[in-house]
Amino acid sequence: MVSYDQAQELLSDLAKKLSLQNKETIPLAQACGRILAEDLFANSPRPEADISAMDGYAFCCADITITDKHTGTIPLQDYIVAGDQPLPLWKGTAATILTGARLPAGADCVIARERTQLKDDLLSLNLVDIAPGKNIRRLGEEFIAGTHLLNAGQKLDWRHLVLLASQKVQELSVYKPLTVGIIANGAEFSHSAQDCRTELNTLLLGSMLENLGIQTINSVVRSDSKHDLKKAILDMVEQSDILLTTGGISVGKTDHVLPVLKSLGANGLFRRVKIRPGKPFTVMQLGTKPVFCLPGNTGAAAICTQFFIIPFLLSVLTRKTQSTTSDTLSGISNFSLMPPTDTTCFVPVTLLQKGNDRVLSLVPSQGASDILCFSQSAGILRIPEGHPLNAGDWCHARPF
Repeated sequence: MVSYDQAQELLSDLAKKLSLQNKETIPLAQACGRILAEDLFANSPRPEADISAMDGYAFCCADITITDKHTGTIPLQDYIVAGDQPLPLWKGTAATILTGARLPAGADCVIARERTQLKDDLLSLNLVDIAPGKNIRRLGEEFIAGTHLLNAGQKLDWRHLVLLASQKVQELSVYKPLTVGIIANGAEFSHSAQDCRTELNTLLLGSMLENLGIQTINSVVRSDSKHDLKKAILDMVEQSDILLTTGGISVGKTDHVLPVLKSLGANGLFRRVKIRPGKPFTVMQLGTKPVFCLPGNTGAAAICTQFFIIPFLLSVLTRKTQSTTSDTLSGISNFSLMPPTDTTCFVPVTLLQKGNDRVLSLVPSQGASDILCFSQSAGILRIPEGHPLNAGDWCHARPF
């Protein structure tokens, strides 16, 4: 049996050693939610030229005719819109220019339309509004060609797609999605069982993982047969990169998952973890494929997935070590809890605003099989072994 921290270290080392992902090239429009497989750099500067920052008039400050100490005039000649390649300004004239349009050669200032008066193609303006460089976005002002834009391992969303579109990227290399096989087992799930139970964990685990962009395949072995379980595992090995099993890992006569895996040549990374709930949680390797063996109790399976499996999968997907804590739900505990000296405990909590304080409150739970507590809570608080939680302590919970 290993501690919580030891389990995390072993999983981190395993994630670094795995090479699960093949690459594929896809259209940019299909890349949202995918994991970038290469570093990307700017093909061109942004802006690609000096452009106008607003609708107004472009001119050379030196060409303004001063009419009195406050105002000046300049005749209006051209009209420039975004997409034009404007000719140089006629000497001593201004041009109407729209936002984003290229600045014509010879212009060094843009003045907002509402700051001027126009009569008979003669533009009148206030001298205080005139300054070289005003309201102009310069070439490369945001970034220059060759700028490092995105790292390999980045999960892409709208922010990244629009950035790449600005660089005229049409296709890019991404990792193929991981496929995780999920196997639940137990005779209680047989439709012919006298006390037939609804199988919950494949839905639970599949929903959690698909939210990360991971493909899942589910299988339910509705018996306590070693033969049926072995066949399901072998079938799943062929279809998936990583396996999750749920149930059948304790020491009962019908707990066959670990013996069947060993008979197939699987090696153990660790057997059981000093946590509550979730103590039976075990990780093995079948060939090169990790096998996460989760407890059958739904609450314990959910917590093990949140604190061990999801950080592991994110590390594999992004090639970055994932933190197993989160500061998103931070507040003052209004309850105390004394964990066993050698056991890390997990409890569901809510977060409430009370005056100027953010308060974390315990959500009642009867045990590892509870599920209502998750719907009533905002996240899970981890209480490390040997660190009692006292009312008034500032603490951090992992949000759902």
